[in-house]
Amino acid sequence: MLAAALLTGCGAESGPTAEDAPALMAERHTAEHASSTDTWSDYIVNPCNGETIYIIGVGVQQTNVVDGGGGVLHYEIHAVNDITGTGLTTGASYRSHDVSEEGFNSPTGSALNVTYTDRGESYVMSTTPGLSFKTRFFFHFVALPSGEFKITRDLESQSCWG
Repeated sequence: MLAAALLTGCGAESGPTAEDAPALMAERHTAEHASSTDTWSDYIVNPCNGETIYIIGVGVQQTNVVDGGGGVLHYEIHAVNDITGTGLTTGASYRSHDVSEEGFNSPTGSALNVTYTDRGESYVMSTTPGLSFKTRFFFHFVALPSGEFKITRDLESQSCWG
């Protein structure tokens, strides 16, 4: 219906045109989608016994980005990691499958009105009793048009089991 209303009576001298009609500016946005798989290694500390664990992982990441004429208006990153590890003190073996998500959104590049979220969860399991643990985090930040910045969530937890 909107398209019919816009097309009715639109000659060379009458608007709206792509240059002056805000509803028609979608052509200026570009979306990019990418996937990657990487192998990596790191050290983490077991909160149950303080042991340093050497981990090796394979991560699969999917990224979606929307560009608004030179500035990023939106992005999402979804990562899944399959991890194995060895405790440097006990020699215990560990295995984990974790998921994390990160996202940013700003309706326009020029106006300050931003949200950012980062969250993740890991279950690190060991066959050695008492060494399995879970970690979770959630962080959310907003920047308002008034210039005010607020952290609305900043949570992190760890727990041991088994």
